[in-house]
Amino acid sequence: MENGLLLLGLLVVGVSYLRYVRRTRDLRGVLLFWQRRMVLTPTEFKLQRAGIAVLFVGVTVRYLGVMHVI
Repeated sequence: MENGLLLLGLLVVGVSYLRYVRRTRDLRGVLLFWQRRMVLTPTEFKLQRAGIAVLFVGVTVRYLGVMHVI
């Protein structure tokens, strides 16, 4: 289950960045994301945040599984 969540989260974030690159043709902005050069549209932003949230849930589920909580 956690592998599926992690994969889904990466896929959603990847789609968000792919949409940005197709729109702006600015691959460097994605590669240097920490410089805050990317200006995402509201849809791209929501996709990115949703993907990050799914990744967080996947990491949490994996952590709880390792700790034998679930």
